[in-house]
Amino acid sequence: MKVHFDEGGWIQWPDYEEFSIEFMKLLGMAQEGGSLISECFLAASRIDPSDGGESWYREWTKMAEANNARANASLERGHVLTAQSNWLRAINYYQASAFAFDIADKKQQGAIEAMRACARRYISHLTPAGEVVEIPWLEGHTFEGYFLPAAATGRSPAVICMGDPGHRKEEYLFKV
Repeated sequence: MKVHFDEGGWIQWPDYEEFSIEFMKLLGMAQEGGSLISECFLAASRIDPSDGGESWYREWTKMAEANNARANASLERGHVLTAQSNWLRAINYYQASAFAFDIADKKQQGAIEAMRACARRYISHLTPAGEVVEIPWLEGHTFEGYFLPAAATGRSPAVICMGDPGHRKEEYLFKV
């Protein structure tokens, strides 16, 4: 794995700026629990960005699947917080795996479907449980969001996670 340092900082793959930027985003998510530095570098060590995104997709999907499996196993043992932490990371790794592909690509569609399944499991195990909501928009179209109520009775604050152009609502879950 070639790593580049210069006066401007560190770049994982100097000849593949888009992959490097996406990788740095994943590293930045670690501060809020959206990734683990060790998992990011493990996946990066197996990525060859010159292969058209195939290894990128494979390695981030493997990392997402491992976190999703750990989450499900933790939930079975009654460790809800551990399960939630793993689902949050799986969400971000699935999203990263889809980065290099067009929206019509089956790989991206599969990754997004798996990401949303993890998000739904995550919000369903919050206290109180979150839920998927649809907000009317244009005729025949809705925005989907995640409603995260406060743990209070009566009127109380709430969060609705919605993605804006270029972002998905799932990426906000680890931030709130």
